[in-house]
Amino acid sequence: MMTTQDINLNYEAGPLHIERMAVHPYPDLKRIWVRVQFSAFEQPPNVRLSCLDSAGNEVAEMLLVEWRDPYISLTLHLRQGVPEAQYTLLAEIARDEQLLDGQEYPFQLVFEEPEEAAPTG
Repeated sequence: MMTTQDINLNYEAGPLHIERMAVHPYPDLKRIWVRVQFSAFEQPPNVRLSCLDSAGNEVAEMLLVEWRDPYISLTLHLRQGVPEAQYTLLAEIARDEQLLDGQEYPFQLVFEEPEEAAPTG
């Protein structure tokens, strides 16, 4: 007889990778709402999120150690947000110092209601 302890709801069907990313600037243009979704996994990865301005300078960063959920939804505070400027969110996932996947998400620092924003991949 199978018990709830026998059922593994998180499993790695293939290499861990980033499936989707989205960035939504807040109305004050000093913070961004970041959403990232991963493929299923058993062993939690470390996640590094960093936001770069158009010159490549880092204006926000967050490191999540042994993140246990395949979905991230959090707020990053920008050091000096410039309205309408181009930015890039970088997301990297790693285990044991080995990079498993990295994605870039370019965006413009303009407020739009999240429901009205263009869908992401």
